Amino acid sequence: MSWLAFKHYRAFAKNGIVIIENFADANALPAIYQEVQTALNTQAITPDSGVVGFGQKHLHAHGFDRYDGSSLNRLVEIDQYPQLKALFSSSKMHKLTLALFGMLNRKQYYVYELKHGDHAKNHDKQKDTHKDTFHSTYKLWYFVEDVTLEAGPFEYAYQSNRSTWKRIKWEYQMSCAASRAQGHPNRGGAFRISQQDLAQIAQPLTKVLVKANSLVIADTRGFHRRGEAPSGSSRISVYANFRPLAFLPFLH
Repeated sequence: MSWLAFKHYRAFAKNGIVIIENFADANALPAIYQEVQTALNTQAITPDSGVVGFGQKHLHAHGFDRYDGSSLNRLVEIDQYPQLKALFSSSKMHKLTLALFGMLNRKQYYVYELKHGDHAKNHDKQKDTHKDTFHSTYKLWYFVEDVTLEAGPFEYAYQSNRSTWKRIKWEYQMSCAASRAQGHPNRGGAFRISQQDLAQIAQPLTKVLVKANSLVIADTRGFHRRGEAPSGSSRISVYANFRPLAFLPFLH
């Protein structure tokens, strides 16, 4: 299906990440921005209970709040917002998911606000460099505001989605260690990697700084992390997570 969006497919296959600027029609941007703000402000924020690690979902109308350490994730389904629904059910979006992942565009999209907390006080594991699992999985973010350093941009090691010999050796060693010890921090499969090991097997992380109206799509088998940011700052996007079945890739 790569021919449906071949330019983007080629960049994605090479680097594990693609950035598509000016994704939505400029005339629709004010309405899209207003819908995003409305979605985020219709429900009181769940207070931080100080949970360590990944917290539970706190459900609210059309979505949920969840804390990763001190970082708040607020997600609101876009179904009730016509401009957002039209954008992410468009033929352009269908072509992208088929071309890049070979998957139909059937996932739930969310308005997503990441609000940074006091990372030193309560560690956010998403800010440790990691990969999501052993096979290619995909996440996308459509940014309605410029992503600056102060927002804690997504960081990605370009081309680290590839199966080089060094990468395969590292995966094998990590999987052996995780399988031998109960309570091992990497037992879930989303292996964290030290900066020293990353330097040996992949390119350094790149901060993904983009303009408003940009779509970022990443293969999260590649190494990535949530960037550092001052407490109280936020990063706002529309988000979706595509996760094909590892051993039945044509049945999603």
